[in-house]
Amino acid sequence: MREGFDVVVVGAGSTGSTTAYYLAREGFRVLVVDSRGVAQGMTAYSLGLVRSYYTNEDVARMSHYSHEFFMNFSKEFGVNVFTKTGLLVIGNNEANMRAIHDMLRKIGARVRLMGGGEIRELLDAEVMDGELGIYEEDAGYADTGLYTNTIMRRAMELGVEFVIDDARALIKNNEVRGIELVKSHDTIRAEHYVIATGVWTPKVLPQLNLPIRNIIERIVRVDTGRPLPNVFDYVNNFYIRPEGSSNALMGLLYPPEDVWQDPDTFNPLAPPSLDYSLDVMERAAKRFRWFEGARLMGGWQGLYDVTPDWMPIIDEPIKKLILCVGLSGHGFKLAPAFALMITEMIKYGESRTFRNTFALDRFRMGRLIRGVNEVAAF
Repeated sequence: MREGFDVVVVGAGSTGSTTAYYLAREGFRVLVVDSRGVAQGMTAYSLGLVRSYYTNEDVARMSHYSHEFFMNFSKEFGVNVFTKTGLLVIGNNEANMRAIHDMLRKIGARVRLMGGGEIRELLDAEVMDGELGIYEEDAGYADTGLYTNTIMRRAMELGVEFVIDDARALIKNNEVRGIELVKSHDTIRAEHYVIATGVWTPKVLPQLNLPIRNIIERIVRVDTGRPLPNVFDYVNNFYIRPEGSSNALMGLLYPPEDVWQDPDTFNPLAPPSLDYSLDVMERAAKRFRWFEGARLMGGWQGLYDVTPDWMPIIDEPIKKLILCVGLSGHGFKLAPAFALMITEMIKYGESRTFRNTFALDRFRMGRLIRGVNEVAAF
């Protein structure tokens, strides 16, 4: 039996590692447990997109805060993890696009509306009547592995301890009795426990029967032959994330919800099928005539721990047990905001900087998180 910790964080991906750092800054004694190591789960296969753009104001405020953290990372940590590329979001519902743009401006994001002519000029793209763009100048992507290992290293310099082991929450009579370390046959007790285990959450916490499914996210790598910003095309349902000056990573904004519940049997190195890859590329070719010359270069796949509204669960369903799970593909870009929320929940008993709309009971109450005019929150 080991004691003496204020907080045990289970999970050393981007969310768990960032949370450990935030807690350590506040003087908490923290132990992090992960069965694989730092950034060895789905963080390693994340696209690392960084943007303020969201269609829900509460989430957008969190994303904007996190965006600033990534952009200023090198000033505090001496390591540059962020690449600025810009982001262009294309849609054809003028009322929604204008409302989203105005909301983002209100929270401080540097965005502007683009008409068809500006979109054509920026992307050499085909644009239909009624289509608009929201361009976010400061958006980009980050190196997920470098970021997570850097922030965990700083956390450990501040006193955080790290253990590689399988963890299981011990819960009895609606009370947390500790975290069992399976391989070392030890039990850890602390004042609070944070679960940030991503797609492994159903295995770590089967007692709670959380509304989480693990959905396959397929990523296609292509040689585009030219530089691009990040592009979200909601008309043709695809995204592009640049990779260097002439390659890109692509996929569907709304992917098929193919479930793979056991992450331990999942192979992230398996490339997407040819049919899926060609479907994504054909969608892009509808937007860019020049894309017909793009060359397929393979790809990989990951898993999202997805809730019914594709938004996270941040809650304390059992006293002292704080969940930050069901991140639904938003985990990396929102990790600093999640870490701040969790730190405030432990320090003050509530999140003070951001309004916490991510309670578990929202699914039972029918209060799903939506964006402006009831569009999807992302």
